This record gives sequence, C-alpha cells and structure tokens, in this order.
Amino acid sequence: MGQLAEIAVLPALGKASWSGAQLLQYEVALEAVRQAIGHYAQRIAEAEAAGESACDEIAMLRAEQAAWAARAQDLDPLDTGAVKQLRTDADDLLSEDEDGAGE
Repeated sequence: MGQLAEIAVLPALGKASWSGAQLLQYEVALEAVRQAIGHYAQRIAEAEAAGESACDEIAMLRAEQAAWAARAQDLDPLDTGAVKQLRTDADDLLSEDEDGAGE
C-alpha cells in the first residue's frame, strides 16, 4: 500500500492549455449537446410509441442523436469556433422544438 502513495499521476498531466473562459464555453457547449441528445430521446420515445410504422423515423432519429454525441466527443476546448458553432446549432435545434411545441 505504501508503494501506491508514491505514484504521482496528476503532476504528469501538466497544466491545462485553455483559459477559464474557454473552459466555461466548452462546458456550456457540452450541456447543449446533452440537451440535444435529450431532445432526440424524447422524439425517439414518441416514435416508438407510434409503433412499427415509425421504424425508419426511429433509425434516423437515433443516427442524429449519435451524431450529436460524436460532436461532443470530438470537441476541443481550444477550438472556440467549433464550440461556438455547436452552441448555435443546439440553440437552433432546441428553439425549433419550442416553436413547434404549440402546434
């Protein structure tokens, strides 16, 4: 057990190369992705409730949901343009949902 205490893992990681502002924007973008994934989860559940006739729609929704998850995995806190674009795309997606909610 004493040997384990001698292993220092965190110092080997080094210092983060992004600013606090970049980290905040990155975290907000990741939350936007979580919201988008939830949006698709709701739409998938609705389509599943519709029955077998919605199989193609369900497959498309699952693919779109997976694409959002992949965008989050690929996102780099230092790529402020991609972070901003992801937030814009998520805002557009979620505002379309709100606009159509009253129909």
